[in-house]
Amino acid sequence: MRTLGSEKGTIDIVPVIKGLVSESPKVNIVLNGSYDAAAASLGPEDISAISARSELGEAEISDADAVYGHFLSSFGEIGNPSPIFCALVDLCAEKNIPLIPADMDDAEYTEAYCRNISLLETLKERGLVRSAAKGGLDMSSPEAFVKDFESGFRRIKGFNALACERAEHMAGALFEALDKRKRIAAFIETEMAEDVACILVDSYGMRQM
Repeated sequence: MRTLGSEKGTIDIVPVIKGLVSESPKVNIVLNGSYDAAAASLGPEDISAISARSELGEAEISDADAVYGHFLSSFGEIGNPSPIFCALVDLCAEKNIPLIPADMDDAEYTEAYCRNISLLETLKERGLVRSAAKGGLDMSSPEAFVKDFESGFRRIKGFNALACERAEHMAGALFEALDKRKRIAAFIETEMAEDVACILVDSYGMRQM
């Protein structure tokens, strides 16, 4: 966990492994009484879908997510939607804790995707997924794996630009939330967490606590 502060308040950035069941207990930190909100690297529609997951049934997954899940399962039981985000949404609803959707909404993401990702780059992505399926990823830990898996996509210019836009959006949303909330526990995917923290420091003047 990385704690950042400013005169507005404090953000605890909690890196999480998307999909791994064993990550779920991390959400319990919001019960310690010192937080007045939680946040997640989810858009508002994602939170709504997780809340209604029992009615919606299982969502389809992309080829990239299937490869990701295959290798992630080496570290323990996995689930879809991501178990830690399911646990967070449920806990916040049960305890009436405000949950901030830090990521882009669907319309913003679609616009950013179309702006950054060309047809050629979607073809590169397919090749990357096929290559990743053959192995050769860093399997020394779940954290090392998700960062290595993400780094492959970041080598494609458009996907790197899209990831940077997401990180910028999340940092901005978290900093803006401090206008009303003084201490936030932000659950951010491990592969994005450091990017978001660096933007909060470099662009918003927050400091390491």
